[in-house]
Amino acid sequence: MKTKKLQFSRLKHNFFTLGLVFSSVSATLIAQNEPLNPTEAANNFTVFTSGDAIAMGTESEGSWAVGGSFTIDGSFNIFGGVNYFNNDAQPTALVVNQQVNYVSGQLHILDNNYIKIGDLSTSSIFDVDNNNTPINTRITYLDGTFNSNPKIELSTNQETASISDNPQIDFTGAFNQFTSISDILEAQATNVTWNENELNSGKLWVNLTANQTNVINLTVNEFNQLSEIKFIDITPSVTTPFIINITDSSIDSEVVTINSWPNVVGSPLEYASSILYNFPNVSTTIDYTGGAQIYGTIYAPNANFYNQSNSNIDGQIIAEVLLQNSGEIHSYPFDAIIDLEDPDPTEEVCDGIDNDNDGIIDEGFEDTDQDGVADCVDNCPLIANPNQEDENNNGIGDVCEEDTNEEVCDGIDNDNDGLIDEGFEDTDQDGVADCVDNCPLIANPNQEDENNNGIGDVCEEDTIEEVCDGIDNDNDGLIDEGFEDTDQDGVADCVDNCPLIANPNQEDENNNGIGDVCEEDTIEEVCDGIDNDNDGLIDEGFEDTDQDGVADCVDNCVYYYNPDQLDSNQDGIGDICSNGTPTRIAVINLDIYPVPFKGILNLKYSTPYDTSVKIEIFDVRGTLIKQIDNLKTKASQDYVIKVDLTGTENQMLFISLTTNNGKIVKQVISN
Repeated sequence: MKTKKLQFSRLKHNFFTLGLVFSSVSATLIAQNEPLNPTEAANNFTVFTSGDAIAMGTESEGSWAVGGSFTIDGSFNIFGGVNYFNNDAQPTALVVNQQVNYVSGQLHILDNNYIKIGDLSTSSIFDVDNNNTPINTRITYLDGTFNSNPKIELSTNQETASISDNPQIDFTGAFNQFTSISDILEAQATNVTWNENELNSGKLWVNLTANQTNVINLTVNEFNQLSEIKFIDITPSVTTPFIINITDSSIDSEVVTINSWPNVVGSPLEYASSILYNFPNVSTTIDYTGGAQIYGTIYAPNANFYNQSNSNIDGQIIAEVLLQNSGEIHSYPFDAIIDLEDPDPTEEVCDGIDNDNDGIIDEGFEDTDQDGVADCVDNCPLIANPNQEDENNNGIGDVCEEDTNEEVCDGIDNDNDGLIDEGFEDTDQDGVADCVDNCPLIANPNQEDENNNGIGDVCEEDTIEEVCDGIDNDNDGLIDEGFEDTDQDGVADCVDNCPLIANPNQEDENNNGIGDVCEEDTIEEVCDGIDNDNDGLIDEGFEDTDQDGVADCVDNCVYYYNPDQLDSNQDGIGDICSNGTPTRIAVINLDIYPVPFKGILNLKYSTPYDTSVKIEIFDVRGTLIKQIDNLKTKASQDYVIKVDLTGTENQMLFISLTTNNGKIVKQVISN
């Protein structure tokens, strides 16, 4: 947040951006119906700002905490610190979160109080005079001398380390709380009465009710027309606080002018700690130009407060920015606890919490088993279990679990309850869980699949559908639309060479299929015919059946020694396997779907021979994840198996299918 510029000719300097150096005092938002002290987060500082402060005259008999920068532009005294920080020997009268700006005059820190400055880059500190004699600490502008003006003069000696010590004040947290409370106070209805005849002559003679928070709401114009405030019978006290909400900003969007602060009649110093003036709607500048002495706290957490009146203020000032031009500030911190009514009570929602604070949880929501726990949070909604026992912490109440097997997503009624795959996601609501649905986005409860390709007929159209392959299959000008793109780089995961890190240009300097942004300084070898790890060896560590130096995954004749990989007709089969020698490389068809997949992967394969089949699944590092042996095929017949690869999300995998006659390897991505 940036503080605003005060629009007055006497203001000579711009304010600076609010920073946060100190942070530990807890200041959380307050529930609307919780009794509270609205200034508690100010920690008894007389002045507490989230942004800057300018001191021009004359003094403050109470400590200041400034969340931004502090400007000295006149003669000013501050004392009356009550907070000890960092095991200091003396209390601190002034905390400056950022830097001190030196314009003119002198700032005196009295009563042996200390000072804290978060940013000393504009300051020079002296603890000895020109004769090298120890003195009370002086602080001047950067590169200033012992006798320079303007300066800060302490009435004691304070070590430099103590001046820069962090007092851990959470200005942001405090002002979040102040703003929340100010808004709640604004929403309170007027609950006092007054003498109407006197009000007509500008006198607010008000009747308070003992032992409650008393509230009156006035506009700026109404407040300016008051000459006095008098309490007819009961006066403000710790148990009977008085809140004045000044509820509008003004016609001028830049400045709200208070030119006639009313006089408080009676014994105002006795009331000062129990009166609070709340400015909830002012986010610009409050210009206090004149009127009687102020008794009570100025509560303007979103506004600049410009005090140019000669009258004193007996209370606290909580504002975004303060310019203290004249008059004195006396410390009378607001010490009353106020009770607030929630003007907009929280409605109860079904979440296991008493949202509306009526002592009842989730009232009004369905509770089928009548056990006092609403169905929305009941771990066994059909069987009464008020204590919600769940020994294995699986989210299912013990009374709902039987000795039979738990249901898993496999198209089988594992727990013999008459339901199949209950509890698992069924996106198209056709009664078939996504994990086994051959068309999970379009309802097809009968799972028709005329060509047995593992894709439901309702998912196949006469026109060419888009598949995830890096090609615009349906000629709509978009590539792989509708497929997951985890890193949002415009390249679908199924063809992205680094699906978790955005790399729209797919840079791959070593052409190893892994995007450069995914490769670490030490690149692991993968089986792809490339020296990925730059160690001078290709595909080391991977199987080489014919020991010809070419790993099986890229060898065009796996079972015959052919290091030169000659393939005259470019048919993918080495000459040694096809020229006059009975080939042992069978034409193996392998289709993999869906692409990308999640959990279950379908493998459809066939060969022209009767043969045995072995399926192996590796990750990019060559680690074997799953192996399926002893599969048999008959010549030219299609076979489809489902492989459960749950736990391999967001990985690039290699599927190797090996027969007695050869091998084929394909790449797939999981999401």
